[in-house]
Amino acid sequence: MKKIIPFVFPLAALAIVLFLAFRWYSLRTNRGEIAPNNEGVEIQNLTQEQRESMLKGATDMKAEAMTPAEGEAEAMGQVRYDIQDGQVLLNVSANLPELPANETYQVWLKSADAVSKAFELELNKGGFIGSAAVSEESLPLEITVSQEKNNDEVMDRVLLRATINK
Repeated sequence: MKKIIPFVFPLAALAIVLFLAFRWYSLRTNRGEIAPNNEGVEIQNLTQEQRESMLKGATDMKAEAMTPAEGEAEAMGQVRYDIQDGQVLLNVSANLPELPANETYQVWLKSADAVSKAFELELNKGGFIGSAAVSEESLPLEITVSQEKNNDEVMDRVLLRATINK
């Protein structure tokens, strides 16, 4: 017994450290489940007229500031939205650093039951911008901006988050 006791406490401490490291990594990566067969939030593209009116900044549009994820202090963004004819018109604009050619900024929409890949942000004069429309029935809606290295169905690095309520 005296030969085993000096190894028990260090092994227990190592097991606790490994468990906490695994938990930290799991929470940090936040890999959301994607709806099977793309049965998440139904996303529609906006018409050119709808995009232009959102970019011009109609006065009756609501805005929600996006909060940076933990450790992403340099990321800033805003979601502007309007509810018309049973649809929520979304415009996501973010101030983010430019990316290498093989990476993109992806917007994900999470409703009560599923997470869906929505659209990629494109670089414009005012930063990275993207727009879409979803059904009003999908509210409340969580909007997430992530940095993607490959075009798969898994969130890579979460940068910004916002929630739109009814």
